[in-house]
Amino acid sequence: MEKFNISVLFVDDEKILRTVYNRIIGDWVDIVYLAENGMEGFEMYQKYHPDLVITDIKMPIMNGLDMTLKIRNINPNARVIVLSAFSEANYLIRAIEVGIKNFLLKPVDNIKLHTAIHEQASAIAFEYKVIDEEKKRIIAEKELKHNEQILQAVSETAEQLLTYGFNTQSINYCLQCIGTAAQVSRVYLFENYSEGGENFSRQTYEWVANGIEAQLDNTNLLAVPHDDASFNRWATELSQHNNVYGLIKDFPTDERAILEPQDIVSVIAIPIFVSNSWYGFIGFDDCLQERNWSSSEISTLTTAANLLGAAIYRTKIEKQLQQLNSDLEERVQQRTQKLQEEIHERKMAELLLRQSEEKYRTIFENANDAIFLSIDAQIKLINPRFYELTGYYPNQLIGKSFIDLVHPDFREIVINNYKNRMLQESALQSYDIQILTANNVTKWVEIKSSQLIWEGSAGLLSFMTDIQDRKSFESELRLLNVNLEARVVEELKHREKQQELFLHKSKLESLGELSAGMAHEINQPLGGLSMSLENILDDLSTNQLSTEYLKSKISLMFSDIERIRKIIDHVRIFSRDQQNEEQVPFSVSEVINDSLLLVNRLFINNQIDLSVSIRDNNQYVMGNPSRLEQVLLNILSNSRHAVEEKKSRKADKFIKAISLESFTKNDMHIIEIVDNGIGIPEHIIGNIFDPFFTTKNANDGTGLGLSISYGIIRDMNGSIEVESEQGIRTKVTIKLPILHL
Repeated sequence: MEKFNISVLFVDDEKILRTVYNRIIGDWVDIVYLAENGMEGFEMYQKYHPDLVITDIKMPIMNGLDMTLKIRNINPNARVIVLSAFSEANYLIRAIEVGIKNFLLKPVDNIKLHTAIHEQASAIAFEYKVIDEEKKRIIAEKELKHNEQILQAVSETAEQLLTYGFNTQSINYCLQCIGTAAQVSRVYLFENYSEGGENFSRQTYEWVANGIEAQLDNTNLLAVPHDDASFNRWATELSQHNNVYGLIKDFPTDERAILEPQDIVSVIAIPIFVSNSWYGFIGFDDCLQERNWSSSEISTLTTAANLLGAAIYRTKIEKQLQQLNSDLEERVQQRTQKLQEEIHERKMAELLLRQSEEKYRTIFENANDAIFLSIDAQIKLINPRFYELTGYYPNQLIGKSFIDLVHPDFREIVINNYKNRMLQESALQSYDIQILTANNVTKWVEIKSSQLIWEGSAGLLSFMTDIQDRKSFESELRLLNVNLEARVVEELKHREKQQELFLHKSKLESLGELSAGMAHEINQPLGGLSMSLENILDDLSTNQLSTEYLKSKISLMFSDIERIRKIIDHVRIFSRDQQNEEQVPFSVSEVINDSLLLVNRLFINNQIDLSVSIRDNNQYVMGNPSRLEQVLLNILSNSRHAVEEKKSRKADKFIKAISLESFTKNDMHIIEIVDNGIGIPEHIIGNIFDPFFTTKNANDGTGLGLSISYGIIRDMNGSIEVESEQGIRTKVTIKLPILHL
């Protein structure tokens, strides 16, 4: 037999009856209390508050009816059943007056007693259910009111973010608004970032209630590693779109170590995603009480997190739009410039190109992309330019599919593109289609789409540009490009010839600067020849000329002649036009020595301290050795001018010094030339490789040297770099790939 979930107080002065009914009633109900008179029964009622009282009437000290009156004085709804051997009318009437629920005569039929208890148990259960439902209703109303406050705060947050975007002022306002409505102690934002290949989170914004200590300057929260034991679980859960919440006392020890010093009792952290990428999270702390977050609270606060994610994404989109507009203006300017040049070159098409230019400029100067937001393939938002482009008002489009505007020939392309963009996140991609305007006019447009999360839903933000005129221009430009290609080929040949002339001119300039030094190099062996001949004639006139002495002098004369021949041959090879010579393997150290042969005397005559260090003599590179020599002569000439200029300013206090070092590093042969001259100003160092750029006067150079040197080294698959400190030094570094023979 199923027991009734109630407690019963049985009051009777007969011990045997108490024992019997304790067993009988104990089989029907959960708890039975026993009392032997009315006074003891009243005291036990006050102590245990039983659900049902079963009592006899006639008892010593206090009878059952008096006890019932006293019980009803403290609980008017108390339930009492009377079991009595007296059936007098006056007992029955009085029992009714005191509110007895049932009156059974002894000896009592157990079935009737069970039925009476069952009736009272059912009534009691119903009362408890009503009371419980009332409590639930009060709690639900309280939660509903609380949630309405949070919803109102989220609504104000959405309006603030839509009006002012994601910035410090709007975020601080939103955190205060949500924190006040949610009745929490602290609200804050954490942003993810990477550094040194590791992932971190840092607190960037915070609002705190009165009397709560702020944590925005807490050094422990400025760089929280994702793999740290105190945050690893959070990072894993939040990155998977899961919330982290609960009582701090239930959190792992490592997490409590960083949370408890902030006086947090309860917390909830909700992830923020921007374009499906985990951006960070918004957190809510309760520092005053243990708080169990309801599902409605979590849902509403999640909406706030989604709004923040959308606002952050919107700010990124606005920056992208600004960049796109900037790029568009630059492309318009470049295209316009090309059209202008073509107009000058082809006078036969002047009128046509002028008209094309005006149309092109008009289109792009007035271009503002039409923008529309689509979710589940339905248009949710459009801008004014969309109306200008299509002729449709917002109320004609909101809630409808963009496919309805697309020309039937292009609808499959748009549908496939929409599916692909919703399945994967990538950079903006464009494609051209035709649409039908409100006047049923076919128009070419360019579509660019980017995925985003809008109010918790995945959608596409699309940009539509009118390209009807551009399509017309494309056919015209194709015709122009056919003739333009031929002119480009001709111009390239002309430029190659000019480049060779510049190279030869640069060589002649170098030879001109080195002429005095070369003359001295030649005069020195000529002087030796002259002296040897005079010695021979003197000995011959005095008949003292011996065969050994003659052979010795002739050998010295041949050495001087060979030295003159080498200098003349080297100058001849260096100065000739080498435009048809192919690149060959050659030794870098030999080229350096040949270069020094031409400049050494010039540096000595000008009292320049030239130091040379050549390591790795057997390294070969691929190229033209004479052209590399020309590069070295150009750089050494520039260094000489730099130290001479500095010497003229500092007089006797300055020692002119130039160093040349050659070595190998990481499969590259490196030549470094350093001088302690006047240096190069920072504002012009970026122009030194431009053709005809020079800081020298007209008599000292044309400005072709470094420009030509740059081209020669580039043709050898190498690089040339310049570092300089004005008034201190200049360092030129040449790097050439080593040829492994």
